[in-house]
Amino acid sequence: MGGYKRRKLRTRIPRKVFIIVCEGEKTERIYFNKYKTRYSNLRIETHNSKCTDPINLAKFSREQIKKEALDLKNGDAIWCVFDCDENKNKDISDACRIAGKDIKICLSNPSFELWFLLHFSLIVAKLTRSEVIEKLKKHIPGYEKNIDYYDILLGNRPTAIENAKRLTRMHEKNGVGLISIESNPSTQVQNIVEEILRITDK
Repeated sequence: MGGYKRRKLRTRIPRKVFIIVCEGEKTERIYFNKYKTRYSNLRIETHNSKCTDPINLAKFSREQIKKEALDLKNGDAIWCVFDCDENKNKDISDACRIAGKDIKICLSNPSFELWFLLHFSLIVAKLTRSEVIEKLKKHIPGYEKNIDYYDILLGNRPTAIENAKRLTRMHEKNGVGLISIESNPSTQVQNIVEEILRITDK
């Protein structure tokens, strides 16, 4: 009976919650879903929005704060993930205004696949989406969207993080705003990954 009481008195450490809002494509969700672990002290949810433009993605993200009852002051977080693509700076800046301090913006310029490419090489010259895919196929032959490449990329994740940071430093040194169309090539995916690892590795 004593042992039963001891077990009953044990309390579970509340899990922090990360909501990652992605565009209509599945590539991002497939990747981030691989960070979900049953016994982790972090619950990750990847919400798929039918919206693809930054403004409506930011609005959708703001709705999730209330819907998920996020406690942003105590470690919960929400990320709004989208590609630069053909968006204009005004649309991106309006999305940032809607996001405010509550929602973290993760822009990949030109596309999310740049994060994958940075696992293999550092590219500092401006790229189009198709050029990113073309270069990525040299490292992942037959690459296609919406397929799980997490295990292939995992071993090179530290390289990708460092390469993404180098691009960030390059743009900052040149006075280029990271959340803008001028920041090609760049991505903030490493910020999400590092936050996840910082919590789950404890």
